Amino acid sequence: MQKNFLNLNVPWVESELFEYNIKYKKKKYLEYAKKYNKDGYVVVDLKISKKDLEKTIQDISALANAEGVKKNPKIYHYNKNPRIVEGYKKFKSIKNLCKNKKIIDLLKYFYEKKPIPINSINFIRGTDQPLHSDYIHFSSMPHKYLCAAWIALEKTDDRNGAIVVVPGSHKFNLIDYSLFKLKTPTSMQELSKFYKIYENYVSKLIKSKKIKIKTLKLKPGQAVIWAANLLHGGKKIIDQSRTRFSQVVHYHFDKCDFVYNPGFSNISKGQFALRDLKKLKIN
Repeated sequence: MQKNFLNLNVPWVESELFEYNIKYKKKKYLEYAKKYNKDGYVVVDLKISKKDLEKTIQDISALANAEGVKKNPKIYHYNKNPRIVEGYKKFKSIKNLCKNKKIIDLLKYFYEKKPIPINSINFIRGTDQPLHSDYIHFSSMPHKYLCAAWIALEKTDDRNGAIVVVPGSHKFNLIDYSLFKLKTPTSMQELSKFYKIYENYVSKLIKSKKIKIKTLKLKPGQAVIWAANLLHGGKKIIDQSRTRFSQVVHYHFDKCDFVYNPGFSNISKGQFALRDLKKLKIN
């Protein structure tokens, strides 16, 4: 790093001094970085072989039909389609996607810290999930050292529940539950009520700003990588017979002060529900 590069306590790719700092960065991923800074996401082709795509789909199908498979809490399900978590503990194909070299290399460039994959969620079909930011689920100090990679294992389009994003929304103010003057929840039942308040707020925010929502139509093996605060969700499924096999991985980064669960924290009062990054890390 050259001495004139300003190393701030924020990801350089999201810094307000981005335009100043780009002249000190290597050019290999610079166009991706410009897109990420402007829109909050990039789409990359991971060059996954057809054989590997088919094997991963086969493994996800096996998980979906198995007994006792771990899933996201019910409050994050919006249809009958399962959101399968920690599949990487069962199948190497899923773990390999979590550690995909192209994703890791790109994130190292964007964040200048080592990316740490912390979870996997696998989908058979679309989620119908309203717009939200991942930062309401996972947070870090310093802020914004979080991102996600959503990997399409088959084609996504207007009819099978493609990912939708709000370009530029990663630059909105960070939101936590203290904004709504809510007490710190003590149970998932309470959190469920608070999360609905949050989703309603996001819906009103989009309408008031009159911002367009963009549908990302991806090919098998393509990934969309998005910033911590980008608003995204699942487009309404039109053709219920269609599958949408996919995987999302969230990443924190090393050398942060700490990571925490914002759902059970009260940021305005300096109360943090800390998470152990060493335990979250996918080895």
